[in-house]
Amino acid sequence: MKPPRSPAPRSAGPNILGTAYGVVLCVMLSVIALQTAILPASVWQGDEYDYFANIREHGLAFLSDRLLHWSPRPFSEIVIFAYGTLANAVHKPLAWIFLALTWLFCAAIAFVPFLRRSAAPIPMRLLIAVSLAAIFMLGHPSADLFYWPMGTIAHLPVLAAACGLILLKISNTLSLRAEALLLTLALASSEAGVFFGMLWLGMRGFESLGGRRTFPLGRSRWLLLPTGIGLCVFTVMIFNHRMGGSGFPFTPTHGHIRASLAAAFRPFLKTLFALQPDEMSSGSLFTRKALASGVVLKAILTGAFTALFMVCGIRPALRTLMAPALALSGTMYLTIAAAFYAFGSLCCQRHETFRLDFSILLVLLLAAGLSTILSAKFRISSDDRKRETTLQICALAGLLLFAGWTMRWRLSDLSLALAGLPLEEAAHDRVWASGLSAGTEMTYTQGTASPAFYYWRWEPGTYHVGGSGWEVQSAMRYFGKTTLHVLPPASLPPPSRRTLNGKETGSENQTLFGRVAAMGRTGEV
Repeated sequence: MKPPRSPAPRSAGPNILGTAYGVVLCVMLSVIALQTAILPASVWQGDEYDYFANIREHGLAFLSDRLLHWSPRPFSEIVIFAYGTLANAVHKPLAWIFLALTWLFCAAIAFVPFLRRSAAPIPMRLLIAVSLAAIFMLGHPSADLFYWPMGTIAHLPVLAAACGLILLKISNTLSLRAEALLLTLALASSEAGVFFGMLWLGMRGFESLGGRRTFPLGRSRWLLLPTGIGLCVFTVMIFNHRMGGSGFPFTPTHGHIRASLAAAFRPFLKTLFALQPDEMSSGSLFTRKALASGVVLKAILTGAFTALFMVCGIRPALRTLMAPALALSGTMYLTIAAAFYAFGSLCCQRHETFRLDFSILLVLLLAAGLSTILSAKFRISSDDRKRETTLQICALAGLLLFAGWTMRWRLSDLSLALAGLPLEEAAHDRVWASGLSAGTEMTYTQGTASPAFYYWRWEPGTYHVGGSGWEVQSAMRYFGKTTLHVLPPASLPPPSRRTLNGKETGSENQTLFGRVAAMGRTGEV
């Protein structure tokens, strides 16, 4: 049964306040639109070339081997297998189309149930959903989690499922069926989802053992679905050879559970407070600027959501927030420990981005708890128009400040990506034309390689089959070549060297940045 709907917010100046809501919504939608606009620049990396070559050569046998011995992720592995099969059939990468569909699916999972079931006024529901979608893309690098097909399909559904659960939980509209389906998606997507789902289910188990009247034992059979899937996936993950600590340079934490758990504590605390302004972060370091900015911005965001929740009537019982908070924080901690255990160090950018977005969900829970406490203390009601207006203004200002501050970190790289879209698309066409051409040699052309969408730059040079460079070896295997020439990233020409249609009239190619990611691609934790 849905809770009664809160009345629409009123104020002394409804037209002005309505305009302010529209402005903030437009700003958040603009952030999402700008991030979406550079989707056509996304490219395959070595993982896609290697994976899709295996699909072509081994078919379903390869999928079963992946699920049983390498990557126990039923949902994401089946989806990426279907995508690779289609790409092989049409001889096109289809990367941006696949990513766009994944984004849409995850947005629906995260926000549609809340938009449909919440009792908050419609403008506030929209503001919460759109703002969260934009915030998930800000405050940290976006390339590895949002623009790399294999990383996106593994981790974004987990974030979407967690977001859907949290929004429904704080609005007191979470049904057992929705809970079971969202948990199942998280558990079947990646190892991080297994951590989150099992922790969530564990807390639910404690609730049932405690004999809470709010726990409907008769209908709890819905939770048998995620419990069964979680136990199966967790068992495969534990006995998976990837967790044995082989294949990476030795460190004191590598392959040692206790040392990894101990080493995870400080990075976990930093992740709770930090944000990451470095677009080329490899997921292993928070600077003083990252920590200071994170503390201030997360405090602003907490205040903004608290004010918004107080106005729209989101005031959950405090005891209902403990289990989600433990599941979120436990997942962050365990993914850090698992990285130390499996890789010997923190890896990689996508994992850092994922954890920072989980920290935003913790901010959401904190804001919901503060809304409950402050509403009771100050007796907030819909009849107090002056206080209601003040809270809405504070919420809108806080959201704008967060978006503006964090968007400033990405502006130069995003501008480069948008201006270089013609170069990116031309580079993609040249790569595939060269790869599908007759002969044993091919050329790998790189676009602007903006850090907004491109994290793993390929080192320029000539490579041969059997030589160095796992990624280039995978590309040669996929296209059936023996020699691959990797060109350096292209730079945008000065305005005087561009034609009216935006195409480059010069012929220079140069490296945009000298920094190369310290770690090669590995399987995700």
